[in-house]
Amino acid sequence: MKIALISCTSRKKSYKCQAKDLYSESSRFQLAFSFAKLIADKIFILSAKYGLIPENMIIEPYNETLKDKSTQERRAWAEMVLNELRKVSDLEHDEFIVLAGEVYHENLLPHMNHFWLPLKGKRQGEWIPELERLIKLEKESDKTKVLHMLFNSLPRLDWSIINSIPYKNGIYIMFEKGENYHGMDRIVRVGTHRGQDRLLQRLRDHFVKEDADGSIFRKNIGRAFLKMASDPYLQVWEIDMHNSENERNYGHLINEGLETELEAKISRYLRDNITFVCFPVDKEAERLRLEEGIIASLNRHSSFGPSSNWLGLHSPVPEIANSGLWNRQGLLGQPLSDEELERVVWLARFGNDSYRNNTGHRARVQRAKDSVRVAVEATGSQGKTADDVRQYIEKLLQEAKLRGEDYIDLVSGDIHKQMGMKNRMPQICRIMYEKMMPGDEVLHTTPSGYSSTIKIRYDLRNR
Repeated sequence: MKIALISCTSRKKSYKCQAKDLYSESSRFQLAFSFAKLIADKIFILSAKYGLIPENMIIEPYNETLKDKSTQERRAWAEMVLNELRKVSDLEHDEFIVLAGEVYHENLLPHMNHFWLPLKGKRQGEWIPELERLIKLEKESDKTKVLHMLFNSLPRLDWSIINSIPYKNGIYIMFEKGENYHGMDRIVRVGTHRGQDRLLQRLRDHFVKEDADGSIFRKNIGRAFLKMASDPYLQVWEIDMHNSENERNYGHLINEGLETELEAKISRYLRDNITFVCFPVDKEAERLRLEEGIIASLNRHSSFGPSSNWLGLHSPVPEIANSGLWNRQGLLGQPLSDEELERVVWLARFGNDSYRNNTGHRARVQRAKDSVRVAVEATGSQGKTADDVRQYIEKLLQEAKLRGEDYIDLVSGDIHKQMGMKNRMPQICRIMYEKMMPGDEVLHTTPSGYSSTIKIRYDLRNR
C-alpha cells in the first residue's frame, strides 16, 4: 500500500473544517495533495499540533510549526506520529511518499523500510515547480518522456563521487553535455553489470581506469575520436588486446604513446561531459532485462535522437551513430512493458531513498523494537489489531447495505465497547476516518477528533 504524508502549512482557513480543506489556502499544499491523489492509496497530513491526521478529519485552525520546537520536542512529536502510523499502516512493508521538509521527516524515516522523498534536495521555493513536474510525470503516457522525466529528477552524480553510491548492484543512466530531449538532458547510455556487487567497479572502469579494452564505453568514445580525425590507428584500436591470441598476433602494432594520450583524452571527455544517475537492482536477471527494455524503448521512439553536434555521430559503429546511444546491445530488444516501466519507476524512487537510509544497524534494531512494541500494544487490547477494527467496521457497513439501507451512522464509543477494547479510542477514530469515502459525512466531532462521541454517517449507495 502506498501512503502519502504531507506536511502542514502556515496558511490555513480561519474556521474549523476538514484537514484537506484547512490547508488548501496554500498552493504548495494543493499541489502536494493533488499529486498524492494520483499516486497514493491513503493520504495523511503531518500536523505540528495534532500529529498524524486523516485528510477528512475536522480540525480547528492553529498557529504552530515544528521549526519552533526543540530537538526533544520534535522527537516526542515524531514518536506520537509513529504510534499512530503503526495503527493505520505497516512500517515494514508499506511504501511512504513523504511530501515534507526534513524537520518533519528526520525522526520518521529510520522507522520506515520503503519511502520516497519527492522533494528531497529542493529549496521551499522550488517545491511548487517540482510538484507540477511530478504531476505532469504521473499523467504522461509516453514511455520515453516518462523515462527522461524520471531520470532527470534523480540526484545527479559524476565520476568524482562514485564511491558515495550506497549500493553495489544497479543500473546507471548517463547524460552528455549539450544533448537535450524535450527540454531535459537526453539519455545517451544505459548500462549495468554482470555478476554481483560490481556496479561501482563498472563505473570506475568507465571513468577512472584508463583501459579501453576493459570498458566498451571508453572503446566507443575512442573510436569516435579516431574516426573524426581520420586516424588510421582506428584499425589497431578495434583489436581487443585483452584476448591473449590477439595480443600475440597484433601486440607489435600497439603505439603506447598514442594510446596513453588517447586514453587521457577519453578520461577528460568523460569527466567533463558525462554525468549519470543510478538506481538499485539486486538481481542480475532483472538488471539485464530492465537495461535492455530501457535501451529498446528509447531506440524505438521516433522523436528520440542526437543533436547535430553529438560526438557519437562520428562513430564508425552504425548502431551508435544511428541510435543516438552509446549502446549497441539491446537496441532491437523488447521495449519495457507497462509493468516493467512501473517497476523501474519504483526502483528509482523508493529504491534510492530507502537504500540510503535503511542499510545500517541502527535501522534494523529500531525496526525490531517497533515489532515488539506493536505486539505488546495488540496484546494489551485482548489481541485486537487495527485490521480487526477495519474488518468489524466493514462488516457493519455490509450488513446495513444488505438490509437495503442508504446509510449507516457509526459512533466510535459504540464500536470500542462492542469490540471489548480498552484505551484504543484514537485507533478506532482513525480507522473510522480512514474508511470514509466521497459522500460520507462527519456528524459529530470534538477538538481532539479522537473521543468516544465521534459520529460518522457512511453513504452505502456507492459502496
